[in-house]
Amino acid sequence: MASNSPPPGRRVYDEEIVTRAEHQDIVTPAGEVVGQDMVVAETVDNVGARRSTADWLSGLVYFIFAVIEILIALRVLLKLIAANPESGFSRFIYAVTGPFVAPFRNIINDPATGGGNVFELSSILAIVVYLLLSWIIAKLLQLLIDRPASGVSATRTVGRRNQF
Repeated sequence: MASNSPPPGRRVYDEEIVTRAEHQDIVTPAGEVVGQDMVVAETVDNVGARRSTADWLSGLVYFIFAVIEILIALRVLLKLIAANPESGFSRFIYAVTGPFVAPFRNIINDPATGGGNVFELSSILAIVVYLLLSWIIAKLLQLLIDRPASGVSATRTVGRRNQF
């Protein structure tokens, strides 16, 4: 049996009061076992659950963008050392990172040497932009998910009260 109304005289946001019946055996001073039925009401704050979800989603965003940024950094390194573009690993890195670097390709000229070495400044710019983008998305998720409905911050608490 669940009730979502706060106790009289108490205004609470993002809390849920859950009640349940419990049976408890009590030993009297005379040594008799007496059964006692009681109702236990627990107050659960839902902010903690939302905070956990927001943290998990933010971590997922950071992880995905970190993988993209590492792959782009490998691309920069392979171009810098003039790795053979026909090798399987180089071809894989160039194919995977190509769509992520394409929007930045003609913004900055990439300096090259006569030996085929290229310092891809456009890829460095892509890493910086994706780093900022990941931070913005993670913070936006935190703001949208990890917030009390009323704008009042709260902490996770569980309280019990016995009613006979």
